[in-house]
Amino acid sequence: MRKTLLAFITLLLALGSVVVVPVAASAAEGDVGVEGPSHSGTGTPTGTKRATSSLWFNDGLWWGNLWDTASSDFHIFRFNAATSSWVNTGVATDNRAGTHHDVLWDGTTLYVASYRFVADNLPAVPNFPTTMRSYSYNSSTKTYSLLSSTNINNYKVETLTIDKDSTGRVWATWQQGNKIYLNVTGTDGTTWGTPFPHPASLSNVSVDDTSAVIAFGPGKMGLMWSREVGDATDGMYWSYHVDGASDTDWSEPVAAVSGQGSSDDHMNLKWLDSSGDRVFAAVKTSFTSAPQPLIQLLALNGTTWSSHPIATVSECPNRVLVLIDESTQRLRTFASYPKPNGTTNAGVCSNSGGAIYEKSSPLDNISFTTAKTARIVDADQYVHNVTSTKQNLNSAARGTANSGLLVLADVNATSQYWHFYDRAPVASFTATPTSGTA
Repeated sequence: MRKTLLAFITLLLALGSVVVVPVAASAAEGDVGVEGPSHSGTGTPTGTKRATSSLWFNDGLWWGNLWDTASSDFHIFRFNAATSSWVNTGVATDNRAGTHHDVLWDGTTLYVASYRFVADNLPAVPNFPTTMRSYSYNSSTKTYSLLSSTNINNYKVETLTIDKDSTGRVWATWQQGNKIYLNVTGTDGTTWGTPFPHPASLSNVSVDDTSAVIAFGPGKMGLMWSREVGDATDGMYWSYHVDGASDTDWSEPVAAVSGQGSSDDHMNLKWLDSSGDRVFAAVKTSFTSAPQPLIQLLALNGTTWSSHPIATVSECPNRVLVLIDESTQRLRTFASYPKPNGTTNAGVCSNSGGAIYEKSSPLDNISFTTAKTARIVDADQYVHNVTSTKQNLNSAARGTANSGLLVLADVNATSQYWHFYDRAPVASFTATPTSGTA
């Protein structure tokens, strides 16, 4: 959130001669990402809180939900790996500018949830429908066709995510009226019920809190939310629903991490598909002391959560996401950090972004690299709001064999998408991409 960065900047000014300056890393030649299409006509098209996803991998190809300037709406784009460029398929997903989206590919059907959004510290606003469109896929023609369009809720919200359980029901969550809300379809995956609040008192939250859902288990739907009410109950909370149980039957919330300053409303969730109950959440805190973690990884193993620092306040990270690379058994995190030496505003801690860097860790011995590798850098402008897929990378069991990695970000000042593509799995963060495909 803005308040964390502003508090840190205020802290630095107050420290005077003992200012802790964020350390800038140098970008390798060619390791600067690739400029993509314009998104002139809409703002922050990749979302802002990293709970949502804009990309997916299907049929040996990467796909994205991107803005089309010519028609002024969102379309399905196909990624051309050979040229590291985007191809507009012409299939529309939302004709409204100023919307954010969460995209889910389940192996058969594509789901695109689209919502108008409110800024930090503003309440949800009624009479703004959140829609979910579903699409079939034809592998012969490599095209998507609209199947249905239904409304999840009737509110403009800060963020909203979806996922599908083992019975075919799609779940959605968001914050409304200082309460974590849910809705769920029937087993047809399209017909939505009536939105309802999570039943626990700990899901009464502040106006700036958010939530996210993730299928795991198997046979369960997990829910994580931030709680920032200013007391000892602050933290990141977790509850789950057993597939087939009553819609309002959720487990008693547990704190994945707790205490004042331990939470912020940024989170990105992944499930290690073959592991049962291993869930990972890349989250942001509200700490302001230089050595404290500003982004960290929360890891669920069975019923126990543990926390692992990714980057400290002094490194000025923001808006983190995590991806699981199954072939290399690594957790790969991406976030905005201050820009590297040799670029405009190098080393500046800004809530407008900077450059997108990666830090990674082994899956079974979580410890994130202290160095970070530049992945998307625009020498003149701030890059921000990195996004990718809900899927695990390079997983034959999940249909992403040889997917490599693709992340997408936004340069707001020029209204341009930027991306970074790794053609093949990498054993560690030190591998250098081929010049021209970074």
